[in-house]
Amino acid sequence: MSRVLWPILPGVVTLLAWQFGSGTLIPAIYVSTPVDVARRLVDITASGAILPDLTTTLVELVLGFVFGSIAGCVVGYLLGRSNFAARMFEPYIMAAYGIPMITIAPLFIIWFGIGIWSKVTIATIMVFFIVYMGVRSVDLELVKVARALGADQAQLTRHVYLRSTMPYIFMGLRAGVPYGVIGVIVGEFISAFRGLVLQRHLLDR
Repeated sequence: MSRVLWPILPGVVTLLAWQFGSGTLIPAIYVSTPVDVARRLVDITASGAILPDLTTTLVELVLGFVFGSIAGCVVGYLLGRSNFAARMFEPYIMAAYGIPMITIAPLFIIWFGIGIWSKVTIATIMVFFIVYMGVRSVDLELVKVARALGADQAQLTRHVYLRSTMPYIFMGLRAGVPYGVIGVIVGEFISAFRGLVLQRHLLDR
């Protein structure tokens, strides 16, 4: 029971502090209470006004996650098999990873427009780096040992690369989900014709 209750406790404390602070420590006009937020969410959900925007955001997130995951797995696997390719391309990949997405997101809006594909591209790139680093974290000593035992390339791929990369792939996929959400939100904040962020702006008016 404690394993269930302890993780819930910080969330409950945060909600209570939020409820108490709104209207007392901070004017309610700036920060609404959780009760008001929940009531408003129920109202717009019941009216159906949020469904088209929710669908758009979920489509952007799913496509970005799928494309980014596939690209991260494929590129990570290919560079893991070739030290020459890794030495050639990995510095550029890591340099690109160090660029804040918020600084280059407007370029994707210009290139792909304000539709879903600019947000999908942003989410894809953010997920790609996380999954790629997970795949590239495979212990190369396993490859050396397998080669020393006479494993050919097909056996290396089947018994070493695929099996040893699975934990890292799933770890990267799990870590990639929040980055995909961030990518979609960043894209919608900059420009969008539909999505949850746009719906939020409309509700603020």
